[in-house]
Amino acid sequence: MPFLTRRVKEPAPPVSSPAAAGPHRSPLGLSAPPTPSPSSAPRPSSAPSPAPPASTNRNPLDLSHHAPARLPAESGTSAAGPAVPPSPESRLYPAPAFGELRQLRASDAVVRLNPRQSGIGSLIVTGTRGVAWEGEDRTTGAQSVHREEIGTPIPTAGNRPLVGYHGRDALIVLRHVRLLRRALFIASGGPMTVQTFDGSGVAVQGTLAAGQRTVLTVARIGSMLEMRAESVPEEWDDGQIWREFAFTMTVGLGGPRR
Repeated sequence: MPFLTRRVKEPAPPVSSPAAAGPHRSPLGLSAPPTPSPSSAPRPSSAPSPAPPASTNRNPLDLSHHAPARLPAESGTSAAGPAVPPSPESRLYPAPAFGELRQLRASDAVVRLNPRQSGIGSLIVTGTRGVAWEGEDRTTGAQSVHREEIGTPIPTAGNRPLVGYHGRDALIVLRHVRLLRRALFIASGGPMTVQTFDGSGVAVQGTLAAGQRTVLTVARIGSMLEMRAESVPEEWDDGQIWREFAFTMTVGLGGPRR
């Protein structure tokens, strides 16, 4: 027939995927939701969601824990590291330096050596009749100018006592001064003198009152030595002076030596 020969055939529509074909209709007539393709599925976000701002008017019935941030002062540390305890030298009160004073007496009784003066050579004390010492381990001993000795000596690596006599001069070997806790020098009758390796010196007069004897105490504070001039009754013997300054002699295995 003429109209059939002039008819142009249309191309067949492309076959679409199930996802693009729309909702699938079941035999019962209910439409099912389309199945999403893997490329169109939403991906979870890696960034955390921002926390809601804290309310200033917090509900008293809210039992959720809100721990405040700890400050460095609360934890005992700082950004630079743990807190460092202060050294003994940082807690010292002001005192004249050794070499500034020419004489120690009642009005100017204290003088302090610097670390260099306290660690080089020997501390030489003249005009004494006896010396007592206390070591870092709290052992004590004493020696007279006539070499009478009691208690426990403080040995050093050089096989030499830390405190003792050389001739009529009492010495402290400053190279091993960290083995010493304190020392006590008893004047023989007149003033004493103290000298260090650099030539600095001071006279120890104590008090000028009659019936008094001068004593010199030397205490180690950290890396420095501090000297103090004091006086005791002249009639006191060495044992009474030791007890006055809390020196209790520790007796060694050999007992008193002469």
